[in-house]
Amino acid sequence: MTTHIALLRSVSPGGQKPIAAETFVDLLGELGLTNARAVGGANNLVFDSPERTGADLQNFLETEIHTRMGLRTDIYVRTAQAWAAIIAANPYAEFALTDPGLLMTLFLKDPPDKKVIGALRAKLSEGEQLRVESRQFYVTYPNGLGASKFSNGLVEKALATRITGRSWTIVQAIGEAIGEAGDEAGDEAV
Repeated sequence: MTTHIALLRSVSPGGQKPIAAETFVDLLGELGLTNARAVGGANNLVFDSPERTGADLQNFLETEIHTRMGLRTDIYVRTAQAWAAIIAANPYAEFALTDPGLLMTLFLKDPPDKKVIGALRAKLSEGEQLRVESRQFYVTYPNGLGASKFSNGLVEKALATRITGRSWTIVQAIGEAIGEAGDEAGDEAV
């Protein structure tokens, strides 16, 4: 049994009323995923999977949510072990202590093309920093996200793929929610 985190890119079908966290938690139970819970909103789900892992689990969840709820959304899955590594790899730990809401972690399904990273760095506003680690970007926004030109849309266009972002506050809350599961999770890091 491996603990996983599923990050949903959007939980509003066609701009309608957002879907409640309990609806997703119930669905995960119906799908045979255990110990399901939402952390910090309906778009952050933690659960145990007895069989499925990796890209198979991502595809399964995207298909089932679309089929059962009519919601087409990208889902980014990480194991608890991988989540612990994301927290440990934070290159801006000092910044996160003072402004955790202004440190964003951007999640990708696949590692980015390294050629694009330099071009993305050139788009940062004054004082912002970017570090890429595997399938995550860490971005500091010392002047706030609203004042920045470095948006998710800009990153998606440059990478030609969709992403989802979480503030460091949410990343930490998920880390606390999985607690010891990160130490006991299976070996497959997603």
